[in-house]
Amino acid sequence: MPAGNNQAPVPGNHVRPPRGGYPGSMPLFERTIADRYLKTHRKGAFVRIMVRFARGGTALGVFAMVVTLAVMNGFHEEIQATLFSATAHFTVFNLAGDIPDTEGALKTIRAVPGVQAVSPIRLEKGLLRRPDSDMPPEAVVVKAVDPATAHGTSSIFDSMKPIPVEQLKEGEIILGKELAQRLGLKVGDTVALAVFRLELGLGGQQPKVAAFRVAGTFYSHSSEYDKAWAFIHLADAMRIARSDGRAEMIEVRATSIDAIEQVKPRVLQVLGPAFQATDLRESNRALFAALTVEKWAFASILSLIVLVAAFNIVASLVLLVTEKRRDLGVLLALGATPKQIQRLFELQGLRIGVVGTAWGLGTSVPLCLILDHWKLLKLPAAVYDFITYMPFRLQVLDVVLVGLLPLLVSWLAARYPAKKAAALDPVDALRAE
Repeated sequence: MPAGNNQAPVPGNHVRPPRGGYPGSMPLFERTIADRYLKTHRKGAFVRIMVRFARGGTALGVFAMVVTLAVMNGFHEEIQATLFSATAHFTVFNLAGDIPDTEGALKTIRAVPGVQAVSPIRLEKGLLRRPDSDMPPEAVVVKAVDPATAHGTSSIFDSMKPIPVEQLKEGEIILGKELAQRLGLKVGDTVALAVFRLELGLGGQQPKVAAFRVAGTFYSHSSEYDKAWAFIHLADAMRIARSDGRAEMIEVRATSIDAIEQVKPRVLQVLGPAFQATDLRESNRALFAALTVEKWAFASILSLIVLVAAFNIVASLVLLVTEKRRDLGVLLALGATPKQIQRLFELQGLRIGVVGTAWGLGTSVPLCLILDHWKLLKLPAAVYDFITYMPFRLQVLDVVLVGLLPLLVSWLAARYPAKKAAALDPVDALRAE
């Protein structure tokens, strides 16, 4: 046999692997040992139970966070949709009063990219009562609309009965369903409307009073609108206000609620500095901010369940290090590096988190989709008048964040026992046995 390094090894002698191991062998080594430790059935029953508790706790925390975020997203969307049901996405008005050239402003706004529909309106406040009744009048908000364009900017007319808003004529009025029931009015009845615009009469300054025929009712599922709102023809309001064909405001509907932030500045830019715009998100900014804070506050509190599961991961891996002390000493003596031992236990902790996260997402995401699609959880109408069921609206970013949190926590929880295992002295470990 030729001399040199090609001499065959002596039987019974072990060939020590190069430092760091053979190329490509270490990930397989770590996965194999991690699987063996996690799936052992003969010893370590208590450790296995703690691992299961850690997985279950992680799954429970992920499930609770996903469901909570879905519910908070659902209520946020439903409240926003309800607010925009009776009004457009935003309203444009002139700082000096009525819009001088209403038709010109309408054409200008329609040409802006992102604008879906526009409609001129006037708003009045008044008192409504039946002429043949001794009941006290009801305070109402009267919105004068253009029947030809009103439905394009407001979805509240989807529920109008018995005629569509496009058939509204001058001298007719549309009432909220609850308001009509409270006054005992039905379609075809006559109602007296006193508008808070004073005019000089025989007795001095008096509010303007006009008679209207009830043309229909609407039901928006919101008491704010159904109890105190009424709609009349825009021409009637212009005649009452003596505005000479000028609208007070112009409602604008964008392609979506999210597009409001881009479309509104464009509209104001083309109209000039004499115009301003407002939307209900600005006037209800505190409400939406509170909903966002509540959403993440609840998620943060429920994430403590994952942190409790992390303590189980730490405890189970510490016990595993103690139980496998001799085995770890043998591995280190045979050439395993401390880095490999550390990665081995980090991989174990990460796998516990992956399994728990998969369980949590695998149950919560389908459940939210089913409950929201079929509207299975009903809400009492006396408490929530704007929605009849519990909404579950998932957002991709929320699911991703919830999925990453337990993985990060599991990896961090495994770092301490992993470093303890990597710091073992193989001589001391074998001698202790």
